Amino acid sequence: MPEFHGKNSLAAILLIFLTALVFLGLGRPAAAAPDEQDGRRVALIVGNSLYKTLPSLPNPANDVQEVANTLRKAGFDITIGINVDRIGLEDTVRSFLRSANNAEAGLIYYSGHGIQVGGQNFIVPVDATLETPYDVETQTMPLDLILNHLKQNSRVQLIFLDACRNNPFNAQKFWMAQKLEPVGATRGLARIDSDLGSLIAFSTEPGQVALDGEGALSPYSESFIKRASEPNKEIRQVLTDVRRDVIAMTKGKQVPWENSSLMDSFYFIPAPPPPSVEPMQQVSVPEGVAATKLPIAPPHDETGSALLVTLNQLPQTGRLSFEGKPVEQGAKMPAAALTALSYDSTGVAAGTVGLIGYTVSDPYGQATQGVVAITVSADAGAKLAQLEQEKQARLADAGAYLKALPRDVETTIGVGPVEAGLPEVPASAAEMTFKVAALPDKGTLRAGDRVIGPGHVLEAKDIAALSYEPQIGTENQPFALTLQAANDDLPPATVTFKPTLDDCDTAAAAPLDLQGVTAGKLPNEIDPAIALPACSEAMKTYPEVARFVYQLGRAQLANRETKAAFATIKKAMDAGHVRAISELASLYLVGASVPANPGKSSELAAIGAKKGDPYALYAYGKSLYYGRGVKADTEEGLKLMLQAADLGHTYAMNELGYIFSNGVNVPSDMERGIRFYESGLKRDDIYSMNSLGMIYRAGKGVPQNLEKALELFKKAADGGQPYAPRNIGLMYRDGLGVPKDEAAAVSWLEMGAERGDYWSAFERAKMAKADGSDAESLVTAARYFALASALNRPGTGDPKKQSDKELASLADSAKKKAAEAFSAELTPQELKALPKTKSINERLTLLAKATWAKRNPRYDLF
Repeated sequence: MPEFHGKNSLAAILLIFLTALVFLGLGRPAAAAPDEQDGRRVALIVGNSLYKTLPSLPNPANDVQEVANTLRKAGFDITIGINVDRIGLEDTVRSFLRSANNAEAGLIYYSGHGIQVGGQNFIVPVDATLETPYDVETQTMPLDLILNHLKQNSRVQLIFLDACRNNPFNAQKFWMAQKLEPVGATRGLARIDSDLGSLIAFSTEPGQVALDGEGALSPYSESFIKRASEPNKEIRQVLTDVRRDVIAMTKGKQVPWENSSLMDSFYFIPAPPPPSVEPMQQVSVPEGVAATKLPIAPPHDETGSALLVTLNQLPQTGRLSFEGKPVEQGAKMPAAALTALSYDSTGVAAGTVGLIGYTVSDPYGQATQGVVAITVSADAGAKLAQLEQEKQARLADAGAYLKALPRDVETTIGVGPVEAGLPEVPASAAEMTFKVAALPDKGTLRAGDRVIGPGHVLEAKDIAALSYEPQIGTENQPFALTLQAANDDLPPATVTFKPTLDDCDTAAAAPLDLQGVTAGKLPNEIDPAIALPACSEAMKTYPEVARFVYQLGRAQLANRETKAAFATIKKAMDAGHVRAISELASLYLVGASVPANPGKSSELAAIGAKKGDPYALYAYGKSLYYGRGVKADTEEGLKLMLQAADLGHTYAMNELGYIFSNGVNVPSDMERGIRFYESGLKRDDIYSMNSLGMIYRAGKGVPQNLEKALELFKKAADGGQPYAPRNIGLMYRDGLGVPKDEAAAVSWLEMGAERGDYWSAFERAKMAKADGSDAESLVTAARYFALASALNRPGTGDPKKQSDKELASLADSAKKKAAEAFSAELTPQELKALPKTKSINERLTLLAKATWAKRNPRYDLF
C-alpha cells in the first residue's frame, strides 16, 4: 500500500482499505449458528451410586457432578439429586417439575440403576430393595411420569439415560396396577419412542447393558461431557460423536442409541454474536520515538471466549513490535496483545499515516475485522497523555461505581425475571466492559433478553438491564454475582441475590402444586387475616401470575367466603392454573356455593389429571374406580391413583392401602395395602398412621401389637387426625392394651367429636347414657347424640339412624338443657338464622351443628 502524507487523506485511505477487505471477503463476520434456545433451560440430573442393598455403582455420582457443571456452562438451571432415596427423589422431581413450568428446553440426565417392567422404565432410588412383587410401585419412580409432565411444560425435551445395567433385583415379577408383570429382559431398559420436540438418548441400545468403564466416569458420561462442551455443535452431531467415542472406548461392546423427533436445531453451547471490534480506530504517535504503546481498544465477545488476532496488514513505515520483538505480517496473537502493541516512529516524517488491518476470530469459527490508522504527529505526545488521563479517569469512575453497587438484592421467586435495579454505569465509563467472574449456580441471570453465563462480558449498558430469576425452592439461599471491570487492577464487586417468597405464597400456597413455589399449607393452616391481604396485593403487583389468583381463592375458602372463592378459583383456572381445576372439582363434589354435581366434578378432575396434577390424578382416579359421576373404569382409575402416589400424594397412598387391604374391586392383598400405608407413614401422613394403627390393633396381616397401635394412634392424634382420638378412647374404655380408664376415654372421645368425628360423638354419648348416675350425664348424652346426628356423612357408615333413635329415647328435660347450653354459644342473630322446626330433636341437632361450625373446625381433615 502506498504511503500517504497529510491528515486530510485519512478518510480516503480508510475507504480504500475497507473496500479491499470487503472485496477479499474479510469484511463480513462468519455466519452465526441460529440461537433457537434463547429461553429458559432447565435440567434434572440424578446420579445414584451408593445403594443400600443393591450392588453399588462406581461412577454415577461422579458422572452427574460433571454433567451438571457442563450444563450450567450451557445455560441450564440445574436441579440435582445425588444418592437420593425414594422420598428424596420425589422431592427432587417435584422441585424440577415446578422449575420446568414454561421452560424453553427441559433435560433429564439419569445415571444409576434402572428397571423395565411392563414396557415402562423406572428410576431406582438408593433405598430400593426390589425383593417382593410390591416394590416397584412403592420404591421406584416411573420415568414416564416425569417425561409426560415435561412434554406439557417445555418446548423441547432431552432425555439421557445412563442406567442400562444388568438386572440385580431378586424379584422377577412386580405388580403394575391390576397386573403382575414380569421384569423386562434382564439386560437394559425398554425403548422409548419420542414425541415431536423430544429426543431420547440411551447410553447403549435398548435391551443391552452399559459399562461403567475403568475411570472415574462412565464411557458414556465422559464422552457426553466432552462433546456437549464443544461450541456451536448441533445436538445430533454431538450424539454422533458420542457414539463414535463410546464404541472406541469399549471396543464395540457398547453402542449408544437415540430416538429423535426434534423439530429444530439445538445447541448446548450456541455461537454468540461475532467478536465485537471497533471497525476504524485513529491513533496519533509522536515522531521520532522508539516505542509508543498504541491505545487500541481491545476486542471482546459476550461469552468471554479466548479471541485470536491475526495481523493482515502492517504499516509500510515505522516498525510494529510486541514485548520488544518485531511483529510480522500474518502474525497471530491473543486479543489482549493487541492493546500491548508498540510503534517505532524513528525516521518517519510527521503527517505520515500507516494502517494496521487485523482479523479477530473466536472459537466458533466467526471472525470480525478492524482497522487502526496510525498518524505520526509532532504534538501526539500531549494527545496520548490526555488519552491516558481520560483512561485513568474512566477507571477511577468504574472503580467507584463497582464499590458503590448494592450488596444485597431481594428477588421474588416464581414471578419471572426480577430486575436487579443496579444503577447505570456513569457516562465517563460507558466505554468499559465488565466480566462475570462469579455467577449464581441456581436461577437465571439475564441482561435484557440475553441469558448470562459464567465468564460472559457485559457492556456498560447491560449492567442496569440485569435481571435475575431465582430457581423455585431457593428461598433463604444467597447467590453471588461478582463483576470484574475490564482492568483487572480494579477490585471486583459482588452483588448478593436473596430469593424470597411472596407473602401470598407463604400464607396460602397449596401442597403438591406443580405450578407452585413452595411446600404449601393445608386448608386449616391458612390464616385468612394474613392470606387475604397478601394475595390481594400479590394479584395487583403480578397480575399475570395465575397462581396468586388461585391462592386468593384458597384464602377466601378459609375465610368461609365460599361464593367469592368459587368465582376466584374459576378465574384462576381460566387463566391456566392447573391446581385450580381440581379445587373447582372438589367444590362441585361437595356442593359448595353450587349444587353438588359429581358428574361436573369428574369432568373437571379429568382435565386436571391430563395435565399431571397430583390432586386431580387422585380425584379423577377415585371417581373412575368407584364410578362416581363417571362410568366406572377400575383399571384406569387405579393407574391414575398410582401416579398420584408416585408424586407423593398421601391421599392416594391411603386410598390404595384401603383398596388392597379390604379387597375393594380387587382381590384382597393385605401386604400390598400395608405397603401403601407404610409409604404414607414415611411421609408423616396422619391417616396412614391411623390406618396402620387399626391393622396392628386387629393383628390383621401382621402380628397383633397393641403397643405399636397405640403409639401410631397417638402420633396421628397429635397431628390432628379426627378419627384417631376415638380409637385411643375405645382402647382406654375397654382396657385394650392399656388399663381401663374411663376419664381418659372420655377425654379422647370428646377430642374426636370436636374434630368432627361423628362416631366419637356417638360413643361419648353412649358412655354418658350408660353412666346415667345424674341428670347432667343425660344432658351430656343428649348433646353428643345430637352432635353425632349433625356431623353424619351419608354413605360412610354414619350413625345417624342410631343417634336419632338414641336421642329420641332421652327425656325432653335433658334435651332442653342441652339446647340451652348450645344456644348460649350463639348470638341472637345466629339463633334467628336457624331453620324453624317443631321437633326438639331436630332443633337440638341444628344447634349442635351450628355451634360446632362456629368453632371453625378442620374441614380439610375429611
